[in-house]
Amino acid sequence: MKTFNPRSVEKICFFLLMIVISFIFVSVVTAQVQTTDSDTSKDFEFESQLQELLTTLYCPCGCVRETNKACVCATAQAIETHFIDALTEGQTVEEIRTLYLKTYGSQFSAVMKAEGINWLAYIMPAVILIVIGGVIWVVRHQSRSNDISSTQPDQQISDELQQQVESELEKYKEQN
Repeated sequence: MKTFNPRSVEKICFFLLMIVISFIFVSVVTAQVQTTDSDTSKDFEFESQLQELLTTLYCPCGCVRETNKACVCATAQAIETHFIDALTEGQTVEEIRTLYLKTYGSQFSAVMKAEGINWLAYIMPAVILIVIGGVIWVVRHQSRSNDISSTQPDQQISDELQQQVESELEKYKEQN
């Protein structure tokens, strides 16, 4: 049976943690670049606002629970036309979203708000990273204390035993 060295487990955990942090960093940078690019062109801005509305609100048609972008029914097409008209008139995405949710109800929002039990979904990634960091710290701490304790003697030798060893050594020296 192969046993794992605590140092190799620690290195693997550290490597996996670095991959997760890198992925999060790349995702944030990519999202910021996409946001910056959307501000450069009016047409692209209009299209991105329309896509945001279509992907963040569910279609109220009664078919399958899908966003307005994914649904293929006539209701979704009418809502898309309504969104285009509202954006053309100068309404903001938030105004359109608020009116839509007042009309159809908050259950048609595809974006989870950070309230109630939903806040757990927002804080769990941070909690998981903290727990992984804690596990790595505990493993490192235990492996260091095991290294220190292995170099120290496990027990103190009693006086009787020490005297017995010394007498045996004296007898051995006398014989040779």
